[in-house]
Amino acid sequence: MGDESVLKINVEKEIPFFGQGDSLENRLRKVSLRGFPNIRIYENAVFEIAKFSSQDIIKKLHTPQPSVYRTHLNKIKILHELFKEAGIDILNLDKAYDFTAASENGVITEWTMLPPVVESFFIPSTLNGKLDYECLIGIEVVEFLNKQNLWLNPELQRINHTNNSRVYNLINDGSHRIHYGFENGGIKVITAQGITQGFPYYAAPQPYSSVKVIPERDQKAIETKIHVLEEPAHKSLYRLFPSGGIKSGDIRPEKIK
Repeated sequence: MGDESVLKINVEKEIPFFGQGDSLENRLRKVSLRGFPNIRIYENAVFEIAKFSSQDIIKKLHTPQPSVYRTHLNKIKILHELFKEAGIDILNLDKAYDFTAASENGVITEWTMLPPVVESFFIPSTLNGKLDYECLIGIEVVEFLNKQNLWLNPELQRINHTNNSRVYNLINDGSHRIHYGFENGGIKVITAQGITQGFPYYAAPQPYSSVKVIPERDQKAIETKIHVLEEPAHKSLYRLFPSGGIKSGDIRPEKIK
């Protein structure tokens, strides 16, 4: 949510999870991909709300990003308190809320507060027990990579399976909120199954036990995500939540009074 702390929020709209019209489910079904804007990654997905305790988070979730930052967690703590004043517990959401946030510098931005999103999917195994992404990428991704003379990230060849079932619950959106929940007894998340085939998540799953809290984000730090595709195509599979009507920071000229 930027470098500035939020001083005030204004909840503008409550969005039910399911239902006709403007529901969170319908917004999620419109989410596209950075490199493939024609793809609706959750078009036929099955969504559920699930509560994960701190122990569940460690045992059942994987993360694409094993570094989280205390500065980010502190900002979530502030948001948690501001939403509580509005009668909303962001650790126990079963719906979403469009809201505006006023920062220290006076800038007003638009956001949607929704439960973190966790994708559940099967990753086959190679003969030597590594993650087999060649079986997961579809023809459209293959053609996209061939045009750029690119392929899968060679780093994938060193990653062992860390889940005997080969089914991974991978944090997609809201990794810092999940860790804030981990530190505060648990959190409700959205689980998504039946993701559009051929477009796996853009970073490989790593055990949640590998997560480390770093004081602040350091741009010089080594990248902790293991991207599925080679650079510069490495973020092409990124899920674009704003394209689904899930707001993330559109600047408004007026200020909250």
